[in-house]
Amino acid sequence: MIRAKKEDIPKLVALLTESFEDNKSASFAVKNKKSLPGLFEYSIAKGFLFGDVWMNDDRTVCAILLDPKKKKSGIQSVLLDLQLIFKVVGLSRIKKVLKKEDITEQTLPQNVDYIHLWFLGVIPKLQGNGIGTSFLQELIEYYKASKEAMCLETSTLVNIPFYEKQGFSRYATKYFGFEFFFYIKQF
Repeated sequence: MIRAKKEDIPKLVALLTESFEDNKSASFAVKNKKSLPGLFEYSIAKGFLFGDVWMNDDRTVCAILLDPKKKKSGIQSVLLDLQLIFKVVGLSRIKKVLKKEDITEQTLPQNVDYIHLWFLGVIPKLQGNGIGTSFLQELIEYYKASKEAMCLETSTLVNIPFYEKQGFSRYATKYFGFEFFFYIKQF
């Protein structure tokens, strides 16, 4: 597992775009499929600012994790948010997307020191071969030393058994025109 660098951004964007092409939650956030790479450029930038961005050694799996304890304000963050609104979400959809983000923020644990697994992407043709599992296990081992838990959300039903096999438990479900499942793994 390696920490991603700025020069990895194009590879990360391509990997995540391919991995989340048919994801309901990602599609909910963008005005159209052509905007999906912009969502991941934004997400990667947020990961660099407020968490971590990791890749496996082969650069076929990546993850963006956010630390809720890191202050999410500042001029860089505001500029990124504005860019997201105008280039990716669109003004007509901003109210709907902000409402989803607010509900998500309220549903995440309030009294647990956790790391938020925001995105985990595996190149689609390599999915089902165990590389996502071993990568997630490395992430869990890494964060066990400094956090009480790892949290994530998924709207992809086929991912649920994957997360549950890794010891994640569902603690909430919200509905945004699709089910959005909240999971936690206590360390």
